[in-house]
Amino acid sequence: MTAAPARGQMARRKDFGFIGRLCLDFAQTGDMGWGAGYERLTSPSELRRWFAVSPLAIAVAGVTNGDLARAIRLRAAIWRIAQATLSRERPRAADIRRLNIEAARPPLVRALTMDAKSTRWRKPIVATALATIAQDAVMLFGDPRQRARLHRCENAQCRVIFYDDSRPGTRRWCAPNRCGDRIRAREYRRRRA
Repeated sequence: MTAAPARGQMARRKDFGFIGRLCLDFAQTGDMGWGAGYERLTSPSELRRWFAVSPLAIAVAGVTNGDLARAIRLRAAIWRIAQATLSRERPRAADIRRLNIEAARPPLVRALTMDAKSTRWRKPIVATALATIAQDAVMLFGDPRQRARLHRCENAQCRVIFYDDSRPGTRRWCAPNRCGDRIRAREYRRRRA
């Protein structure tokens, strides 16, 4: 886990973890049970910055406190559904409703650039970005094959839930270069002792 930034200090990119699944990357911006000191979306500007550095890579102007509150409600629903899924429990009906409400809104839409060589997001706003995140979560939780690839990191000091996109589906850690390296180093030191 990355330590939370000091109060008033803007989090750096490394404070946002991106491990491969949009909705889960978004869910990891919360405290994940560690406490409020690990909250990463501390202001509308931090939500705007997450959109910019995330896989969406969008510039969203005018993010409000209301947008932030809505994003945090969606994020909490995704996190609790993921936890319930891993625990083989039934998710809370309120979380399913929240996810479905956001997913029913129009998502981000791509437009072809005038040189016809690339695409860009057409008029991205918070609502369309949240709808895109919610739709990714609906696809993850609603598809049995995708749901089966949902795992919790095996590092006991980590709470990250990740989507295993490896071919064999046997990934053990949220990020091999973070938790994987830590576990391997710990096991190596234990063998050497």
